[in-house]
Amino acid sequence: MSERLDVEVLSRREELEALREPWSALWQRCPAATVFQRPEWLIPWCRALGPEEVLALVFRSDEGLVGLAPLAVHRIGDERVVALLGAGISDYNDVLAASGYERAVAGAALACLEERADAWDVADLHDLRASSPLLLAEAPPGWSDEVEKHEACPAVTIPEGAGPDELFPPGMRARVARARKRLARAGDLRLDVADAASVDELLDALFANHQARWRSRGEGGVLDEALRPFHREAARALCGRGALRLFGLRLDGRIIASLYGFAERGGLASYITGFDPELAWYSPGLVMLASAIEHAAREGARNVDFLRGREPYKYDWGAVDRWTFRRRLRRRGARGPGREVGEGEGAVQAVMSGEASPEVGLVRLLGAAADLAAAARAIDAARPAAGEGERAARLEALRRCLDERRAACATVAAMLGAHRDARVAGEDARGACQSAARLFDELCERSEEASVAAYSLGDPEILERATREVVGLFERWGAIGEDRAILQIGCGIGRFEAALAPRVREAWGLDVSPRMIEAARRRCAGRSNVVLAVSSGVDLGDAPSARFDLVYAVDSFPYAVAAGAEVVDRLVAEARRALRPGGELVILGYSYRGDPARDAADVARLAARHGFDVLASGERAFSLWDARAYRLRKIEHR
Repeated sequence: MSERLDVEVLSRREELEALREPWSALWQRCPAATVFQRPEWLIPWCRALGPEEVLALVFRSDEGLVGLAPLAVHRIGDERVVALLGAGISDYNDVLAASGYERAVAGAALACLEERADAWDVADLHDLRASSPLLLAEAPPGWSDEVEKHEACPAVTIPEGAGPDELFPPGMRARVARARKRLARAGDLRLDVADAASVDELLDALFANHQARWRSRGEGGVLDEALRPFHREAARALCGRGALRLFGLRLDGRIIASLYGFAERGGLASYITGFDPELAWYSPGLVMLASAIEHAAREGARNVDFLRGREPYKYDWGAVDRWTFRRRLRRRGARGPGREVGEGEGAVQAVMSGEASPEVGLVRLLGAAADLAAAARAIDAARPAAGEGERAARLEALRRCLDERRAACATVAAMLGAHRDARVAGEDARGACQSAARLFDELCERSEEASVAAYSLGDPEILERATREVVGLFERWGAIGEDRAILQIGCGIGRFEAALAPRVREAWGLDVSPRMIEAARRRCAGRSNVVLAVSSGVDLGDAPSARFDLVYAVDSFPYAVAAGAEVVDRLVAEARRALRPGGELVILGYSYRGDPARDAADVARLAARHGFDVLASGERAFSLWDARAYRLRKIEHR
């Protein structure tokens, strides 16, 4: 594969339309591409909603067309904003890059923007999935670069080989059965799926049902007259490609509920639904969605993506959030977003905004401040900006946390200093793990509680609260149970083994620190179903293969990430070895880099490489602790 790419810039949408067939062939070569990157979606968007001029970057190698960055420059206020075509009505945006060319295409796209820096001010790239090449490409020197979590796209995984009675959660199964009985008593019920002959009729019914439903709620919906020509052209084109899944639920021949979706990459994406509000008592929308999921399962779909939005009904079907990200890049010389915030000030602001708890914010502050007095000054300096209300209350909670626990804060500050001093550059993987073992032996000697969670400030009660939050997450996810075997990578002082042993068949814990394993054995004394052992840190030692239902890591992966990609890759491969088919790997806290998009992209790549589905990516699951949760499920056949 050649890394050299030739670039062609298309500035007129007619030039983009002429690329339709090569573009479609490229889409087929991009395993992660969604329907929203197809020419059948974006060309109608350009005609109906897009600008006259585009900034489409076409990349070719000696293999032909290998990449496409479909961009345009929009004027928003005083700024010229680069955005991906389709932004606004597309749930996922991205470049197209043939397999193996992802990094090269994304890097070349940013290099092209650098060459045309006088034509734009800010690149606003949103609705990017965690695996997007645009999140990984390094920004040119001097650019500002902001990444944030953007939208939740709840999705349901369909178990392989699931029968009709296994597609829905038990409570939902009963609701669907009751609704179908009510409708069956009202008349003849039939499901239609659009083909070339019926697509217009089913679209008309969708428009009418969607509009009626939203008007009954005093709102306008998202299918107004201006958008309908676009959707009609896109639906016809996608139908021709076999990618459209437009359903109509008929009662005595009349379409009473509609679902506009797409079939792609072994899944169903549900884009827009609608039903006749006069028949709401019959729950036609519920039956419509159940019928669409059943249809998708019969076609071999493995997931149902509800796309953007956290509407409560999605979670009734067992959906789990998968997040998209937004990256804003500001070119050198463009008007900046404001002054940079130092680490200490950033920690205080994180508490005031509610992003971090007072305990977590205090640890961040202690890590950034020279001493406790400097930490107090940083808090006091924020009082004028805090004003009154919730922000001020959070700031005062941070100050109380410091004032009431000064001795504990001094201990934690010293431990953070030891942590920084222990970083050794140039060590190999095993050397880094041995250094970590020595560090955690020392930290455990100072404070067992603070050694595994600095934000506990050495307080057993705070640590217990944090432990309960994690256990509660496992319970909500259905990851634990009396018939289950679990294994923790980096078990520390055994707080989770002690908490989870009564809830599982067996609980294993591994750690690089002998002193922590000693502490864990004291905590778990008398628990016959607990196995604790010192590990190398680069593998799972003698842990049996295909034995565990859950392998989890609580704040231990950041040390693996610091030790190098080889260690992380080995641990994920080992987790797969230890898990039974369908078992889950849960990573709570992937790194300390402060870059959630990069973390999510790393986890997505690891999942793809080692045969996992990503069920949760970067979820903020805790009120006390600021770690993000990643949930992966082992795929039996990959």
